[in-house]
Amino acid sequence: MENKSTDRKLIIGIILMVMGGLLLFDTFEITNLPIRYYIFSWKTLLIAIGVIILATKEKATAGYVLIGLGIVFWLPSLVNYSISLGQVFLPAILIGVGVLIITKRSNSHRNKTASSFPGGNPSDYIDDVSVLGGGTKIIQSKNFKGGDITAIFGGSEFSFKEAELSPDGCTIDVFTMFGGSKLIIPDNWVVKSDMFSIFGGFNDKRTIKPDIDSEPKSILYLKGAVIFGGMEIKSY
Repeated sequence: MENKSTDRKLIIGIILMVMGGLLLFDTFEITNLPIRYYIFSWKTLLIAIGVIILATKEKATAGYVLIGLGIVFWLPSLVNYSISLGQVFLPAILIGVGVLIITKRSNSHRNKTASSFPGGNPSDYIDDVSVLGGGTKIIQSKNFKGGDITAIFGGSEFSFKEAELSPDGCTIDVFTMFGGSKLIIPDNWVVKSDMFSIFGGFNDKRTIKPDIDSEPKSILYLKGAVIFGGMEIKSY
């Protein structure tokens, strides 16, 4: 996790240095290109976010989709093609979301067929995809080991009131874009997050009580990416 965090900081640092250098070019009129127009654009932001996500090597498909969307939205301006952004916005978004869902399903199927979790029970894992909606899911596993949560323009609520974490460890891989998810978990669970957030974030709203015993606590690890959305933790 530490290496991934370092990689992200390195990529962000390089991007900021390149942007600063290009702005200096524009300030001293070294080039006639409208650099400020290209840099300070939400389309360029999509591409930059995609590059940063690729650095994590965990959500490569999401990174490629964001870069592709940014390029698609820039094409009419770059090639002087007479087409409005509104005409390509919805098709591009639908195609990008479709690619993410198909890839998510393929990766999940590959993991299951490859027996990535030997000796595991399917009920001990979660594999949830919420697009343009969501719902309430109740997890009752007494040996919960983690899984995947994907939320795009939507999100679900997951209740762990009757669940117990596996002593072997529990990791949930999260990807949220223009949406969010909520986890309802016990107060005595320790949550460690390594999620990468852009215009979104992670919020633990539980009231954490002082540790009065020396017994090892259940640890829930969260990793992944949150873009224009969030992940919320609450207690019951």
